[in-house]
Amino acid sequence: MYPLYQSVSFWISVGLFLNFTGIFFFILFINSSNDKNFKILMNSTVGLVTILKNVLLSLSLLASENTEEQEDNILRIPNEIELDEFSLTDFKSP
Repeated sequence: MYPLYQSVSFWISVGLFLNFTGIFFFILFINSSNDKNFKILMNSTVGLVTILKNVLLSLSLLASENTEEQEDNILRIPNEIELDEFSLTDFKSP
Protein backbone atom coordinates (compact mmCIF):
# COMPACT_ATOMS: atom_id res chain seq x y z
CA MET A 1 0.00 0.00 0.00
CA TYR A 2 1.16 3.50 -0.77
CA PRO A 3 -0.29 6.96 -0.08
CA LEU A 4 -3.13 8.13 -2.29
CA TYR A 5 -1.33 11.29 -3.38
CA GLN A 6 1.32 9.17 -5.13
CA SER A 7 -1.26 7.79 -7.53
CA VAL A 8 -1.47 9.23 -11.04
CA SER A 9 -5.21 8.66 -11.20
CA PHE A 10 -5.70 10.69 -7.99
CA TRP A 11 -4.13 13.83 -9.47
CA ILE A 12 -5.97 13.45 -12.75
CA SER A 13 -9.29 12.99 -10.89
CA VAL A 14 -8.71 16.02 -8.66
CA GLY A 15 -7.67 18.21 -11.59
CA LEU A 16 -10.67 17.30 -13.72
CA PHE A 17 -13.06 17.58 -10.75
CA LEU A 18 -11.88 21.12 -9.99
CA ASN A 19 -12.06 22.04 -13.66
CA PHE A 20 -15.61 20.77 -14.10
CA THR A 21 -16.86 22.40 -10.88
CA GLY A 22 -15.22 25.73 -11.72
CA ILE A 23 -16.51 25.89 -15.28
CA PHE A 24 -19.99 24.63 -14.32
CA PHE A 25 -20.93 27.95 -12.70
CA PHE A 26 -19.42 29.87 -15.60
CA ILE A 27 -21.71 28.03 -18.02
CA LEU A 28 -24.73 28.64 -15.78
CA PHE A 29 -24.25 32.35 -15.16
CA ILE A 30 -22.51 33.76 -18.24
CA ASN A 31 -25.75 34.50 -20.11
CA SER A 32 -27.76 35.56 -17.04
CA SER A 33 -26.19 39.00 -16.73
CA ASN A 34 -25.28 41.80 -19.09
CA ASP A 35 -22.93 43.39 -16.57
CA LYS A 36 -19.47 43.76 -18.10
CA ASN A 37 -17.69 43.52 -14.73
CA PHE A 38 -19.47 40.25 -13.98
CA LYS A 39 -18.34 38.75 -17.28
CA ILE A 40 -14.75 39.86 -16.62
CA LEU A 41 -14.91 38.26 -13.16
CA MET A 42 -16.28 35.00 -14.56
CA ASN A 43 -13.65 34.91 -17.33
CA SER A 44 -10.86 35.43 -14.80
CA THR A 45 -12.35 32.68 -12.62
CA VAL A 46 -12.36 30.26 -15.55
CA GLY A 47 -8.77 31.22 -16.35
CA LEU A 48 -7.71 30.57 -12.74
CA VAL A 49 -9.52 27.22 -12.66
CA THR A 50 -7.91 26.21 -15.95
CA ILE A 51 -4.43 27.10 -14.68
CA LEU A 52 -5.08 25.12 -11.49
CA LYS A 53 -6.26 22.13 -13.55
CA ASN A 54 -3.13 22.27 -15.69
CA VAL A 55 -0.90 22.40 -12.59
CA LEU A 56 -2.64 19.38 -11.08
CA LEU A 57 -2.39 17.43 -14.32
CA SER A 58 1.30 18.30 -14.43
CA LEU A 59 1.66 16.95 -10.89
CA SER A 60 0.20 13.67 -12.10
CA LEU A 61 3.24 13.31 -14.36
CA LEU A 62 5.51 13.59 -11.32
CA ALA A 63 3.63 11.05 -9.22
CA SER A 64 5.50 7.82 -8.67
CA GLU A 65 3.37 4.74 -8.21
CA ASN A 66 4.61 1.60 -6.55
CA THR A 67 5.48 -0.75 -9.40
CA GLU A 68 6.25 -3.81 -7.29
CA GLU A 69 3.94 -6.65 -8.15
CA GLN A 70 2.47 -8.04 -4.98
CA GLU A 71 0.79 -11.37 -4.88
CA ASP A 72 -2.33 -10.74 -2.82
CA ASN A 73 -3.54 -14.33 -3.09
CA ILE A 74 -0.77 -15.74 -0.91
CA LEU A 75 -1.65 -16.32 2.74
CA ARG A 76 1.29 -15.34 4.89
CA ILE A 77 1.37 -16.80 8.40
CA PRO A 78 4.23 -15.73 10.68
CA ASN A 79 6.48 -18.48 12.04
CA GLU A 80 6.28 -17.19 15.63
CA ILE A 81 2.64 -18.14 16.18
CA GLU A 82 3.36 -21.78 17.15
CA LEU A 83 -0.13 -23.07 16.46
CA ASP A 84 0.79 -26.65 17.44
CA GLU A 85 1.26 -25.73 21.11
CA PHE A 86 -2.30 -24.56 21.65
CA SER A 87 -4.58 -27.01 23.41
CA LEU A 88 -8.08 -26.81 24.84
CA THR A 89 -7.27 -29.22 27.67
CA ASP A 90 -4.47 -27.17 29.24
CA PHE A 91 -6.74 -24.58 30.85
CA LYS A 92 -6.00 -23.75 34.46
CA SER A 93 -8.99 -23.77 36.75
CA PRO A 94 -9.34 -20.75 39.04
